Amino acid sequence: MRKTKDENLLAGSIKEAPAGLTSNESMKHGEESPAMLLALLNSPLQSMIANRQARVLGHGHFKDGRVGTIVIFYDVQPTANNTLARP
Repeated sequence: MRKTKDENLLAGSIKEAPAGLTSNESMKHGEESPAMLLALLNSPLQSMIANRQARVLGHGHFKDGRVGTIVIFYDVQPTANNTLARP
């Protein structure tokens, strides 16, 4: 948008709209940072646990020193492309 719309003039906006910014590189699909992916998981996980749709069972240690968390999701099944779907 480069021209100020007439209805915006009545609202007091007289400046030309600035050019849009490009999206953050970390938000491109497949290039998200581990911290971003964890934040995206934690947001719905809390609601799912409160609504008894998921449960965190515990964690396990791998030989390489990493820790994994065991989460159960109720009433869903894995699909061929590694997503979850209701049966």
